[in-house]
Amino acid sequence: MLRLAALAVIALWTATARAEPAGGEVALLPLDADRSLEIYGQPVASEIARVLVAAKVAVVVVGPKMAVPDGALLIVDGTITLGKASAVTIALRVRSALDGQVLKSLSATAPGLAKIDGAAADLSARALPLVQDLLVTVRKASPAPPEHGSVRVIPPVRAAPSPVVLVAVAERTHDAAHAPLVAALSAAIEPWAHAAQREPRIIDAAQLDAKRAVPTVRASGAGLAVGFWILDYAPEAGALPMARARVRVQITDAATVVFDRVVVTDTVLGDKGLAPAELAARVAREILAILRPHLLRGAAAWR
Repeated sequence: MLRLAALAVIALWTATARAEPAGGEVALLPLDADRSLEIYGQPVASEIARVLVAAKVAVVVVGPKMAVPDGALLIVDGTITLGKASAVTIALRVRSALDGQVLKSLSATAPGLAKIDGAAADLSARALPLVQDLLVTVRKASPAPPEHGSVRVIPPVRAAPSPVVLVAVAERTHDAAHAPLVAALSAAIEPWAHAAQREPRIIDAAQLDAKRAVPTVRASGAGLAVGFWILDYAPEAGALPMARARVRVQITDAATVVFDRVVVTDTVLGDKGLAPAELAARVAREILAILRPHLLRGAAAWR
């Protein structure tokens, strides 16, 4: 586990990087994991990238707050889960960057965290020929670039997703201390959705409960619904005000709930004398930034 443990420490140092990734035909996303294993998500992706790059595959490792580059042909993501008797399973899926369709899946299991390096190496070795073959297939299916000096109209390969996204913002405990973040997150929704070329439609959070979420999306004609439930907001006054937040986020499309997890921000620092409303606005932007890669990864209607 030494290699991945070292990479995990590096991942912690660089987790707040905001730079956009350079181009590559294969985009590797950090693997989703339970809280006890999430530190290994980025290092396992980096290990897979190392094997692919050694075989001259153009790869970019996409950080937690980065977007998939436009030139990518394939997206590789997956999960790390803890099973019985401390067994750790790494599961990968390879998707088309054109339409989000899953092309191949594979997995490897280690008897414990001490053997996760071996599972990552085994999975990387098996992923290499699979990715190479899929790249050949996807390149052949991709439209050829126009000839120099010519204009070529390329028909769409799939129907455009609905421009409407349903959004609900609520808080579970009716705590007055949460009010600034409720207001800030509600205010941030419109510019956030417009930046993604979506039109937000605000709905009541009750419409996105477990039994009603999918029918709500289907009935609305929207491609997607995103619900935010504020669980905790903890601003701290001082020379430099700061705050942290815990928010349950649920992403639902017309078929299923594709994401339902609690998002936890790092400590967000404010400037000296920053108003409470402005501090809450910074936290709201941090929540939306954390959510972005999960939308790109799991919600085809957002792409």
